[in-house]
Amino acid sequence: MVNLQISIPEDLALDVEHLGLLKPETITEILREEVRKLALEHLLSIAPKLAATGDVPMSAEEIQEEIRAARSDQHAPRS
Repeated sequence: MVNLQISIPEDLALDVEHLGLLKPETITEILREEVRKLALEHLLSIAPKLAATGDVPMSAEEIQEEIRAARSDQHAPRS
């Protein structure tokens, strides 16, 4: 756990305290939701660039084959 200390305007502090938003679990959930939101926004912002590359996404079967090959390489004797 990390302890944070923040400075916010007094009127905002009173409002959020009254609403029960200063509880650690509530703040944690608010921050997690914001992280998810920002990650989605980032993904959506780069989607056009990814589509413009013309690369075809790998199928689940191709991904599985790559995983098998990588694992096989890891377990192969080294010379």
